[in-house]
Amino acid sequence: MSLVTRGRTPTRVGTRGGRGQAQAEASASGVAPPPVGVGVAAPGDPRIDGILQMLEAMGNRMDQQAQNQAAAITAAVAATTVAAPVVAPAAAPVVAPVVAPAEVPPGDVVAGRPMHKLVEHFLKLNPPKFTGSGDPEAAILWTKGLEKAFALLMCTEVEKVALAVYQLEGNAEIWWEAARDTVFPEGVVPEWNAFLELFNDKYFSEAAREVKMVEFQRLRQGTMTVDQYEAKFTELSRYAVKLVKNPVNRVRRFRDGLRPELRSLLILLNLGNYNDLYKRVQMIERDQNERAAASGSRFGSNREGNRFGKKPMHGGRFHVPPNRKGGIGKSTPNQNGACRFCGRRHGTAPCHLRTGACYECGQQGHMARDCPRK
Repeated sequence: MSLVTRGRTPTRVGTRGGRGQAQAEASASGVAPPPVGVGVAAPGDPRIDGILQMLEAMGNRMDQQAQNQAAAITAAVAATTVAAPVVAPAAAPVVAPVVAPAEVPPGDVVAGRPMHKLVEHFLKLNPPKFTGSGDPEAAILWTKGLEKAFALLMCTEVEKVALAVYQLEGNAEIWWEAARDTVFPEGVVPEWNAFLELFNDKYFSEAAREVKMVEFQRLRQGTMTVDQYEAKFTELSRYAVKLVKNPVNRVRRFRDGLRPELRSLLILLNLGNYNDLYKRVQMIERDQNERAAASGSRFGSNREGNRFGKKPMHGGRFHVPPNRKGGIGKSTPNQNGACRFCGRRHGTAPCHLRTGACYECGQQGHMARDCPRK
């Protein structure tokens, strides 16, 4: 380097060779030459050292975060590929909409059910009312009618009493207001049987029940049909429960009240089931009615034939009329060999009247008039 003087101001001029040599040396070392100028810190400046330390610390933190993220990703992948059996995600729970309960007036709930709704359904069944006047039989019919409605509505004990009281009118309502505290004092839960016992003591007394029991004991079929007799027997048996509680006694009493011509046939059958007895006597009655109707028309034609000296015929043979002294069901085997049950000649074949079979085909389950083979 040399100093060149131009005028009075000396100027330092580096030679071309010197500057080029310096740049070449910098390029060879891989370090850029420091800029030359005002305000540039020289190598070893403490400000540069602080910046470098800060950058180094930030780089270390970034490296640590990268390592942590890599470790987390590796663990997640391992969990999804080597995990226990995959469980299907649970369905989101269905939340039912919250419905506010209907407002019910105070004191209008019985056993957890709105009473006004129950009364509305109850009245649609047209239940009977009771005033406390009239035949004692009306009291029984009233309670039976209510119990039908109670069974349909599946009423509780409390509801039964409440609805029954709702149907009382006139003298019966006055009676209940006076007797209520006796049977259901404060704090006692109402029960239907307790109400029924008090009600029957008032409106269906012991004397009235005794009258009905005697009527049941004297019941006879008489001119009634079998169906009419059975209906009356069932109605009156409610007042004589002790007399028919035993199934054998029930069968015996029903059979003994039948007309003699029916009873004599059933005694020989010795049926022990009430329903079987009732069905069998129905079949016998229908058969006898059919035979009577057929005999009437046949005898009418025979009377016409007798005018010309003809003898009555039956099935191509001489007809032998039944023994009227013995009555229906009796037979005179020594005279005509007829069956003692049906009065017909069927030899050793089973008696269709006794077995309840059809006279046309011999099968059971239908009568001759309904036989499919006719």
